[in-house]
Amino acid sequence: MKYIEFKNNLESGNDFPIYLFEGEDAFFRERGLSLIKNKYVLESEFDYAELENTCSANDLVATLNGYPLLSKKKVTLIKEFYPKADFIKGEFSKYLSNPSDLNVLVILNEKTSETLKKFPNVAVVECGKQDVNLIVKYIKAQCKASGVEIDAECASLIADYCLLDMTRVDSEVKKLISYATNIGVIDIATVNELVAKESEYKIYELTNFIGAKKFTKAIMVINELISKGETAHGIISYVYTYFRRLLHVSISNMDETEIAKSFKVKDYAIKKMKEQAKMFSKRSLKKTVDLLTEIDYKVKSGQADVDEKMWLVVFRIMTDK
Repeated sequence: MKYIEFKNNLESGNDFPIYLFEGEDAFFRERGLSLIKNKYVLESEFDYAELENTCSANDLVATLNGYPLLSKKKVTLIKEFYPKADFIKGEFSKYLSNPSDLNVLVILNEKTSETLKKFPNVAVVECGKQDVNLIVKYIKAQCKASGVEIDAECASLIADYCLLDMTRVDSEVKKLISYATNIGVIDIATVNELVAKESEYKIYELTNFIGAKKFTKAIMVINELISKGETAHGIISYVYTYFRRLLHVSISNMDETEIAKSFKVKDYAIKKMKEQAKMFSKRSLKKTVDLLTEIDYKVKSGQADVDEKMWLVVFRIMTDK
């Protein structure tokens, strides 16, 4: 189920004995655990337990069969738990099929566990990067609760700068709210000044400037990346990967969802790439990828100076007609 479905179900009393939160966004995994603890646990010292993912099946089952002392239910947490088939045998298999209604087992995994998903009593909650619209709603709600105004454009920009990573979004929004408490509003200028942009977003931004032939701004982005520790070789690699994807997006007959799956990114990222790809002709993208392939090989084989080639590739892309 989607995270919002889990939240709504929990609030309405439609809960499960076992929750498997899986996905790359740690914010939603940890937030899911907090919601469950807040609903059921009155005293963590007695009714909340954290087990190592190396625990034995017997120890796990013994913990899950315990009784809550001061709370509605006892909550047990395991992180990065990927049991093999031989682990899920005997008593643990019986528990998964008939879990205690006085306990909640919470599993927080970054990756998927097909073994656990086979059991109907395990509620799987998707914690991948969320849709930009959901993140915008979250940002606006947080600002409103703090008495600070923000419009959808600013909230969307924050989501972009943070690459839809909710852990970063939450941190940046708290920083912005603290800054804007006396002002009462967060505008685009404030977002640009205070929100740190991830390297991937910087490459997206750099590509935009290259496509628009905004030479000065492209140089500023490169200098900022270098000042923050990015190497010339790293920048070439980022640009190489990015332009290969732009070319693929430009010539592909697949829809956004199919391309997103092949690249293992969100549909939103492909939508942005399609917008960027329109800034270049297919011929220009092919020439750029061929150039980057050649430069990448020469740099890796020690045949070329990496700093010189980094600037060369930017100039060549920008001046290509």
